[in-house]
Amino acid sequence: MAEDQEAGEKEQELSSDEAEELERLLENAGEEGAEGGGLQGLKAKFNKILSNKKLLMIYGGGLLILILSIGAGVYFLLGKEEAEVVPIEEQAVEEEIVEEEETKIEKVNIYNLDLFFLPILDGGKETGQFISIKPNLLLSNRVLNREIDKVLPLLRKSIYNILRRKRPADFTLKRSHTEERIKKEILTASNALLLSGTGTITDVYFTQFMVK
Repeated sequence: MAEDQEAGEKEQELSSDEAEELERLLENAGEEGAEGGGLQGLKAKFNKILSNKKLLMIYGGGLLILILSIGAGVYFLLGKEEAEVVPIEEQAVEEEIVEEEETKIEKVNIYNLDLFFLPILDGGKETGQFISIKPNLLLSNRVLNREIDKVLPLLRKSIYNILRRKRPADFTLKRSHTEERIKKEILTASNALLLSGTGTITDVYFTQFMVK
């Protein structure tokens, strides 16, 4: 009987220990359950961050494509403008060509005569007035320069005779009228001295025309 009672007490003591162990296990299980919930919360936050990162990547990718498109457009426009810009060297060459052409136009087919200076007479008497002109002949071709050289003494004599025939009354008109009249007379007299077929003097203009 004593032995049976001692064995029962041992069984009671084991049962108490087992109860404490069971309680501890339950508490641990509760803590693990709580920790499991915490992990799920962390996972949820982590997934949310990942989703936000995905959105950032999408928006960032779209923004990058937009920036690249704008950059490509600007590069294309700048490249086109640079292609259309004429280099300074080419502009200088073109300007030189234009200047040379203008110089040729100004110099071609012009025959410059020396100055004519003589007194204005009235009835064979001097009036105290003088006429001074410097005519230039506009030629129809360059070859005509040589023909004028051949008849230059006669040409100058003809122009002197035209001027000697003028009287003070001829210069009372407006200067433009007087110049026009003398110009026509010189043009007629000059062409009369040239051989047929060599060309013609098409116009006469004065670089100096003075009566004083």
